[in-house]
Amino acid sequence: MSTVPGLNAFVDLSHHNPSVDLAAARDAGLAGLMHKATQGVSFVDPAYAERASQARSLGLLFGAYHFCTAEPVDRQLDLFLDTLTASGRDGVLPCIDWEPNPLASQGTMTQDQLVALIAGFHERTGVYPVLYGGYWMLGALSAGHPLGDIGRCPLWQAFYSSDFGWLSDIWERWTFLQYTDGTRGPGPHEMPGLGPVDRDTFNGSLEEARTFWQTQALRG
Repeated sequence: MSTVPGLNAFVDLSHHNPSVDLAAARDAGLAGLMHKATQGVSFVDPAYAERASQARSLGLLFGAYHFCTAEPVDRQLDLFLDTLTASGRDGVLPCIDWEPNPLASQGTMTQDQLVALIAGFHERTGVYPVLYGGYWMLGALSAGHPLGDIGRCPLWQAFYSSDFGWLSDIWERWTFLQYTDGTRGPGPHEMPGLGPVDRDTFNGSLEEARTFWQTQALRG
């Protein structure tokens, strides 16, 4: 039996997951997924639109994430929102992925840029995005720089350990916990229909997850 806390019924995907059978995963207990939509100012995940459509048709809760870079914030925001709108953004849970970027040509988003991105997203949608990050993010957030509305974003924490501690004084609780990347972290690592995959647990029940989507997802 898994020792992972919460509702262990979510995954996150990108085009780097080539073999995806969402119907089989749903039948095995998958409740929802977050899929990469965009990165920086120009990259759109080529698998995003099709999988967004599949997730909707299967009745899965669906979220989309943007991988942040050091490129102009307004252009990143435009790309993310335009991509979500093109595939239908109603009911999509928006997420921001803030972590070190291995592509030197794009760079890593600064905390000040993150604050600006969150503020711009809320101004244009009325919603605070879910914020994803691990040890690096929690350690990088500095009281020496303005935090803006970072603390109002639901936390999606990456923590590959069975010793589920709490590492932040900004949030009272995590909303999602990415407990494995399909290799590291406690099991289970696999999901039927998906194989080894990033798995995520929700801090609550399935009913509470559905309510969370109703209040935090984009509309229109």
